[in-house]
Amino acid sequence: MKKIIFTITLTTALNTLLFAQTTLSLGERSATNIDYMQANEVRDTTHIPQDPTPFTKTIDIMSADEQLEYDRVYNEKFFAPWTQSSVELSQGEKTWQFKYAKQKTYRSDGQLIPKSWYTYEISNSNFKDSDTLNIPAITLRHTNLRLYPSSRGIYYDPSRAGEGFPFDYSQNSSVHMNTPIMISHYSLDQLWVYAQTSFASGWIKIEDIAFTNFEFQEKFQNGDYAITVKDNLKLSDDNGEISLVKMGSIFPIDPQTKKYLMAKKDVKGFARLEKITVNDVDIIAHKPIKFNQYNLAYISKQLVGEPYGWGGKEKCRDCSALTRDFFSPFGIYLPRNSRQQANSGNEFMSLKGLDSTQKKKTIIDYAKPFRSMLFVPGHITLYLGEKKGEPIILHNYWGVRLNDGSKRVMGRAIISTTTPGKELDNVRERSMLINTLTGIVNF
Repeated sequence: MKKIIFTITLTTALNTLLFAQTTLSLGERSATNIDYMQANEVRDTTHIPQDPTPFTKTIDIMSADEQLEYDRVYNEKFFAPWTQSSVELSQGEKTWQFKYAKQKTYRSDGQLIPKSWYTYEISNSNFKDSDTLNIPAITLRHTNLRLYPSSRGIYYDPSRAGEGFPFDYSQNSSVHMNTPIMISHYSLDQLWVYAQTSFASGWIKIEDIAFTNFEFQEKFQNGDYAITVKDNLKLSDDNGEISLVKMGSIFPIDPQTKKYLMAKKDVKGFARLEKITVNDVDIIAHKPIKFNQYNLAYISKQLVGEPYGWGGKEKCRDCSALTRDFFSPFGIYLPRNSRQQANSGNEFMSLKGLDSTQKKKTIIDYAKPFRSMLFVPGHITLYLGEKKGEPIILHNYWGVRLNDGSKRVMGRAIISTTTPGKELDNVRERSMLINTLTGIVNF
């Protein structure tokens, strides 16, 4: 018999309606340049099966009460922008990205970005009108938070290791559909809004959001939510595809029909609720799902192999987006970047001052499979467990630093030891993960 996703309340998650206009179904992320990046192998990726399932046998079960408390906090943080009266950022926090105007930066094709572009976009950012709207809103599709009101990328010298595509420094984060936001103001060209989510802020295209009123918020924030547990789903209606839907996207459950709800925009630019139909098994479930072997394997193995997407570039994930979307279905909220995530657990255990042997022993002794993250400034990983005396991790990893300063690019989510590339003659040993890890984050 086919196994199914188990939820805390064992609520039946599927409810179908024939001839519904909007449908959530299995889909596929469209290929982009990110799918044709380098993806080299190291011994870890060829000798360690790239399947996290075996490690789920050693988990510490999380109780239902513990999960439900995590989930209560998750919902509180997720909806926080709707409790604000304005975007809660200082002017400096809103405009720090203007520093790029003083630097030598490039397009993805290697062409220098002229200062005139920055002059225009700084003016277009219209921060003199900050907090003139102060309107709650919601995202209508999977979208991006940009540092400038433009889709054009900002890169450092592509000839340098770890720069160029996909490291677009105007890409602050991707944002799932159905995400509550607070709007500060419009760009000068009226094509973008400056918005704050619960985890990051930046510019969103106006067509990707709808304003919300109290009535909508009350119906949407009803305390009963489902979350997508399958990645790269397709949301479509009679007019075609509406959005790619990533794993970890939230849909309220209608109290009467038990169908899932999404936001659509009316002719006045405000959000209205629409019910969606789901005909596929195990793509969405009541949140939080149970922290058990089957669910952990089901969620985590979908993340393996995804191309590295800086800030959610091209609808992919970087290291902190991987951990964030892994924990979400289990009701555990993580902030956006690795440093913030390192401060978000129940316990942080420092690894500073330990040599590599001591670090490995400490990790194996105190880290919890699928309940711990290993942190190094600028990078974060999910701890899976131990194999032959080595800590094993899942992480979206750009690459191994070499002695000449370049990198052997992995460019994807991999399962590895804390010493990927150790066998390479030209690996920079002091830059290896085990030598740079600074802490264990436990839940």
